[in-house]
Amino acid sequence: MTPQRDVRIRHTKDLTFSLLTPEDAFELLAFETAERAWFEQHIEARRKQFYTPHGVSQHIVECLALNAQGRMSPQLIRHKGVIIGRANLRDIDQGSAQVGYRLAENACGQGIAQKALHHLMKEARCIYGLDTLTATVSVENRASQRVLEKAKFTIVEKLSAYSQVADQHLECVVYQCALKEKVDCP
Repeated sequence: MTPQRDVRIRHTKDLTFSLLTPEDAFELLAFETAERAWFEQHIEARRKQFYTPHGVSQHIVECLALNAQGRMSPQLIRHKGVIIGRANLRDIDQGSAQVGYRLAENACGQGIAQKALHHLMKEARCIYGLDTLTATVSVENRASQRVLEKAKFTIVEKLSAYSQVADQHLECVVYQCALKEKVDCP
């Protein structure tokens, strides 16, 4: 297992967002493996097969196939060149998409999720021409709820026993945001 590295972000100007590529497979596997326990405390666990070189490579191929169809934008978040998270637009269809992100444990609480969400909102509006973004979050994940609320997402639905995390069925809330007035394109 790869040891966790302290990635305290002193300057967010050192953050980059880039499209996932096949060349990222080895580093992505190391990142996902190192952060697996952290992620599985908050979101549904990935299948065990994902945590293999073949599994991650297959995941990347699937993401890039959806990207080529204009149905997904799989992004990596890097700090000084090192993966610290992911940010995705997915299920892009008829002017809307789902938004999601995941950050390394020691990258949380530093405004990076907010920057990732704003990056996705701008990409959704300016590149894909989307009008609406939706995010589904566990009611127990107050940090992600605050990130969404700061970006003017509002709750539109509650889902009982929607997600299974660590053998518990979690209630989730669906947030939505209309992008027309909230994002300026260059």
